Amino acid sequence: MEASRDAWIGAHRDYAWEVDLGHFRERREYPGFFCRVIRSQDAASFEDAFRRAIDGDGTYQAAGEVCYWKNYGNHQSRDKITHNLLKHLAEDRNWGLFCKGVIEVCANPDFDSFLRLQAATGQPRGFATPLTFVSFYDPTSFPMVDKHIADWWAVNKKRFSMATLPSFSQREDGWIEAAPGTKTRLNWGAYMAWTRFCRDYAQRLGDWRARDVEMAVWMAQKGRRYLPTLHD
Repeated sequence: MEASRDAWIGAHRDYAWEVDLGHFRERREYPGFFCRVIRSQDAASFEDAFRRAIDGDGTYQAAGEVCYWKNYGNHQSRDKITHNLLKHLAEDRNWGLFCKGVIEVCANPDFDSFLRLQAATGQPRGFATPLTFVSFYDPTSFPMVDKHIADWWAVNKKRFSMATLPSFSQREDGWIEAAPGTKTRLNWGAYMAWTRFCRDYAQRLGDWRARDVEMAVWMAQKGRRYLPTLHD
């Protein structure tokens, strides 16, 4: 059992995602923001800053930083995605709806609340990015998701006795599909199944968050590591 736990602990310890927010092309338009490097050890404080903004002790630019952080690996689109979000949330009404949407999904995670958040981000085809905001607001209960997580989930869920639960619908390049319609609903079901798994393993690992389980899985998938099943 200890060796199995060590594999999870090691994957989480080695999690590496470093983002230089200063690479955002329009950073000078947002003084005080997009001026730091976010390393793995800064993840919790970065989450805290976003949470404070949603709870009223911050401004919409915090969401822009999270958006850029999330999409940092997408060199072709990260600036455009972040620019569009910032312009959308700069309007007070939209920022208010966005904050309400994040809080609502965390309190009542169903498909309709997700669609309202999706609309509040101004990203009608967004999936992973809107859910990143949810995970940042409540990392204890909600993991993030991306193509690496989707790949791992598709291959490993049977091994973790979850074979009947849905997989994510992915494009040929691996990105999770979020076009309006049945695929978005399918992916919401897959996300909720993935969330239940992360919560379960957070309890098995003790003093972990759903987000921590996701980080370990993400690192294992990137590094082709084997994560063993854990028993009660």
